[in-house]
Amino acid sequence: MASRWVGLALGLWFLGAPFIWGYPFGFLWWHSVVLGGSILVVTITFNLGINRISGWGLIALGAYSMLSPFIHGYLANAQAFFNDLMFGVITVGTGAAMGGAGIEHSDEAPSTA
Repeated sequence: MASRWVGLALGLWFLGAPFIWGYPFGFLWWHSVVLGGSILVVTITFNLGINRISGWGLIALGAYSMLSPFIHGYLANAQAFFNDLMFGVITVGTGAAMGGAGIEHSDEAPSTA
């Protein structure tokens, strides 16, 4: 399943975004680092099989990423706005894919009683 690697790549991207986009040290820097770390933790728990509902966690983190420019008011920073909006959409999609992959189907035959 490729979404496990996409989730890891997204976490690493958010961790590296302050350096790639040149965020000033402060809120935006820490916001991206904490968000990237959270995405990595959720993805690793999925990959290790600890938590099979991690897709919901990624969906929540992606939604927060998309809404954070509006919540925290950094719409003027174009790089941070673009990064959080676009990669938030990808994070939500990856979470949906991981959630679908985590669904376990029963091997039992349906009961006729």
